[in-house]
Amino acid sequence: MSLPLLLLIVGIACANAAANFDLEAKTFVNQSSDRYYRLYNEIAGETYTANNEEDFDALFNKLNNVKRIAEELVSISRQAAGFDLDRIRNPETKVALQELRSAGDLFVLGDDYFSSVQMNLAALQTLSTDKDIEPYLGGANMPNEDDSPLAYFPDIQKIVQTSRDADELKYYWEAWREKNQLWASLNFYTIVQSYQRAAKILDVPVHKLWYRYDSQEMLQQMEQVMLELRPAYQQLHAFVRQELHKKYGGEVVNPNGPIPDHLLQQVLEQAWAGGSILEQYYPRAQLPEFDEFVKDLSAKAMVNESEAFYTSLGFEPLSAEFHKNQLKEPNQDSPNDDCRPSIFDMTPHVYLMYCEKVSFRKLMQYHSHMARVYYAQQKRHLPSYYFKAYNLEFAVGEAVVLSASAPAHLTGRRLATTTLDETALMSRLFRMSIHTILSIPLYYVHTKVMHDLLNNTVDMDTVNKHYWRLMEQHAGIEPPSDRAEGAIDFPYKFYVNIDQSFQTQKFISEILGYQIYREFCKKSYSSGPLHNCDFYGSLAVGNDLKSMMSLGSTKPWKEVIAKILPSNTGLSSLALLEYYQPVLDWLKKYNKDASSKIGWTSTKKKIV
Repeated sequence: MSLPLLLLIVGIACANAAANFDLEAKTFVNQSSDRYYRLYNEIAGETYTANNEEDFDALFNKLNNVKRIAEELVSISRQAAGFDLDRIRNPETKVALQELRSAGDLFVLGDDYFSSVQMNLAALQTLSTDKDIEPYLGGANMPNEDDSPLAYFPDIQKIVQTSRDADELKYYWEAWREKNQLWASLNFYTIVQSYQRAAKILDVPVHKLWYRYDSQEMLQQMEQVMLELRPAYQQLHAFVRQELHKKYGGEVVNPNGPIPDHLLQQVLEQAWAGGSILEQYYPRAQLPEFDEFVKDLSAKAMVNESEAFYTSLGFEPLSAEFHKNQLKEPNQDSPNDDCRPSIFDMTPHVYLMYCEKVSFRKLMQYHSHMARVYYAQQKRHLPSYYFKAYNLEFAVGEAVVLSASAPAHLTGRRLATTTLDETALMSRLFRMSIHTILSIPLYYVHTKVMHDLLNNTVDMDTVNKHYWRLMEQHAGIEPPSDRAEGAIDFPYKFYVNIDQSFQTQKFISEILGYQIYREFCKKSYSSGPLHNCDFYGSLAVGNDLKSMMSLGSTKPWKEVIAKILPSNTGLSSLALLEYYQPVLDWLKKYNKDASSKIGWTSTKKKIV
């Protein structure tokens, strides 16, 4: 046999082997997608209804069912890892295998997930709800001088929303952290280690498991946003510090230094209240009582109103099946004023729980949650390993809320009966800027702390000092007092939904939400200032949304978001800055006239 003929035969054999390997991988991917879809359907049903079961045996059976499903998901991960990606020629199959490798998620930890990780996550959530903090001055400031122990949520949070007493705010800031620092440290670090272990077992980068996308690229984009935002943030920071200094004096607030954290929290919580730091310039009385806009609506009617926003964009009304089985009614016999609307997203099914209490804030929360409901509907046709859509549903929800809360929308929907004048519009915008611009650096710092812990740049012995260094550098914030060795000073919001990287989601959804909102305002040919744009009723906007949502994670996130932002180069705060430009112009003039220092000196607090 001649050499050329031999080489030809060998080449054909190799090609056939490669084709067979691709076919085997493709078959596995298709079968696994069906299994993945079915398993997530099952786990959604088991976990969503678990809280409604009071019978122990029923709960135990549900736990066993979840464990069985978890084992099957881990099996998919291990089988996917058995394919040599270098031998896969089809790029779509290769991407699918990479996604399926992480299908097991933290379930790869086996019983440790249920006996350790879940317990630690639950413990972190109870840090804010356990009633274990003695009231300030033995309850002297409480109604009827009640000296019963308090929880951070909702008890202490309500105090922060109303108190003008810096000593009282400082007491609760310190007391909650001192009470919880040991358990916070133990439970939190166990979760960090669990993600590191799971990533090693799955043979995926730990940050991919945590953030669900390339964390290094995203962190670089977040850093770019912080650079863009910094001049505006410094202007707002200077104004807030000046007002706090006038109110509490130099012993509490250094007119050139960082802002004490307990007073920053007061500013954030009281921005919409009467008597806030804005009162001298934009009295709260200039604005309407927003809850009046929804006083004639029932809780269910508010859910329907949020659905109507999406149907106005061309989305189909939610099915009778959804309203019957996936919309959880509140307990009408004992309505809870502190109820928070919640959503349970297990695409293809999304379950929404609404609250009996009617308020404008809850109406906006329903508008945000509906983005996840409709996103799930649009991507349900995809292979199940593409359901994780880079958390873009949160940014869509943010954009919708910006439109739905605009005065133009409220009058257009006849929720508001009067039009806000220019002064009232500015008052509203200023309060929004405090809530938004002052929060973004906090989300960034919390993200950076998690990033550095996951890659072992810092450990639990040094993380608190690292945390305050980042807080001073990026936010100009300091602790209200010296911090001793062993302190863990993360706020309670840091631990909320920590397993879903909630702080990172908030950063991205805030920034990207304004980018999407501005693009939709252009698409709908809205006139007037950006901060009063309403894209309700725009079918063109709806078509763009459907186009993006239907992609899931089939393409890199920049290509997905390009369906809405065609010239997108990543995260940018420029849309947000345009939205708040009237406030920024006012701040520059105020700070110049007041000779306020822009920026801050180093803290004088000792942090061990």
